[in-house]
Amino acid sequence: MAFELHPQLAADTILVREESDLLLLMMDDAQYPWFIVVPKQVQITEWHDLDQAMQIRLHLYCVELGKAVTAAFGSTKINTAALGNMVSQLHVHVIGRRQQDPAWPKPVWGQAPRIPMEQEEIKTRTHSLNQYFSGR
Repeated sequence: MAFELHPQLAADTILVREESDLLLLMMDDAQYPWFIVVPKQVQITEWHDLDQAMQIRLHLYCVELGKAVTAAFGSTKINTAALGNMVSQLHVHVIGRRQQDPAWPKPVWGQAPRIPMEQEEIKTRTHSLNQYFSGR
C-alpha cells in the first residue's frame, strides 16, 4: 500500500517541500504562518506508532520548523500540536503566533474564518521555508 495524503489535508494545504520521508505543507490561511508536517507512512495515526528513528526525525524536524517560522515570520510563540481529531492521518501542526494575530491568545482553530493566501504570499512563504531547510 502506497502513502497517500489525506484528502482533507490535500484540500486545505499547499505543498512547501517534499523530503524522502516527510511532507512539509502550509495551511492556506493568510492570518498565520501555519505549517503541517506529515510522515510519509501508511496507516499511521499516532506519534507512538512510528518506529523510534522516525519519532526522533519527526520531532527534530518540527523543532527546526519552529526555528524557521520564528526567523522568517517574527513569531513570538510557536504552537506545536498533533491532534488528529478530524483527520486521523498523523500530522503535526507548527503554527507561528503573535499577540497581534486574530485568535490570540486562544487556539487558531475556529476563531476566525480562513483567509486564503494570494499567489505572491504563497510564493514568499514557501521560498522562505525552502531557503531555511536548504541552508542547513
